[in-house]
Amino acid sequence: MKVGDLVTMPGEKLVPGSGPSLGIVVDETDPRTHKSWAGKTKRVGGMWVDGGGVIDYEPKDWLAVVSSCNSEG
Repeated sequence: MKVGDLVTMPGEKLVPGSGPSLGIVVDETDPRTHKSWAGKTKRVGGMWVDGGGVIDYEPKDWLAVVSSCNSEG
């Protein structure tokens, strides 16, 4: 998972009858350093189409890449 990848959170549905939200990875490292969970869960920063421009740090294990960004082009 890298910056520019489009992701979804499988199983998540904010609106009944709709599909999961779509987001884009904007940060590969979580800047938070709280000792109780630091390093236990790898998180990436994502902006969701329905998130109001806020970066949310989600566990990588919760996300699925639907379109990978090609950084070589």
